[in-house]
Amino acid sequence: MATFTNLNYIMKKIFTLFAFVSLYIGASSQVVNFHDYSAVDINGDTISMSQYYGKKVMVINCASFCAFTPQYTPLDTLYARYNVANNFEIIGFPSNDFLNQGGTDSQIITTCHTYGVEFKIMQTVNVVTGDTSPIFKWLQRQDLNGVSNASVDWNFNKFLVDEQGHWVRHFVHTVDPLDTAIINWITGPALVSGIEPVTGNDLVKIQSSNPTSTSIDMVVSSPAAQHLEIQLFSIEGKMLGTIYSGIATGGQQISHPVNLLPSGMYMIKVQAGNTQQTLKWAVQH
Repeated sequence: MATFTNLNYIMKKIFTLFAFVSLYIGASSQVVNFHDYSAVDINGDTISMSQYYGKKVMVINCASFCAFTPQYTPLDTLYARYNVANNFEIIGFPSNDFLNQGGTDSQIITTCHTYGVEFKIMQTVNVVTGDTSPIFKWLQRQDLNGVSNASVDWNFNKFLVDEQGHWVRHFVHTVDPLDTAIINWITGPALVSGIEPVTGNDLVKIQSSNPTSTSIDMVVSSPAAQHLEIQLFSIEGKMLGTIYSGIATGGQQISHPVNLLPSGMYMIKVQAGNTQQTLKWAVQH
């Protein structure tokens, strides 16, 4: 009996310790926003990412002596086309993490001049080794960005960040900067993220958490009965299906399961007559 009591006591201690450690780990990782970070550019100036609020941003890890360095050319094209027209920015972070191909500051500047780079180039950072840049930790860790894990596999990975500073999507180094999915995202509609204050144009209010892992739950805001069309789109603007189509009245509950959707960002478009509402929601499993 004494042995059993001692074993029971030890197990309780182990369980308590495990619970404490789990609580500590959970508390130590906190979802933050891209706009909460800052970094130093190639000229030595500190740049707050909050200055990109309201803009779509592509973040790349670049290098001066890589087989993919010629991607600077399509990146320049992307920037020239959409910087002003679509409020789009590119931020390049040189890195020596892959075969020391990043180059010195002077070599980086020379390479950028050679390719006519106009977008922002930062100081050299670590993206996967040593003291990894906080921004690249955020880009690669779901527990920080709240959407997805992603691994930087080589130079010229591409990360998309929306106008509100939320992680959107990751493309590996082999993806052309002028890929259709990237262009569709840049030229797609500017989005409202999360639950906005109720206004005369709000057709529905989202009740589920953001991100969600089970379902997107909505309640109809308009008191009058009207025909409501609710559609689900990928972040690149591809229609994935209709959530609801029919007459809806104020207070009506509408729910759409997301258990079969991959983790990531999605658009919800709501329309009644000439009134439209666009929301963005994250799915996280």
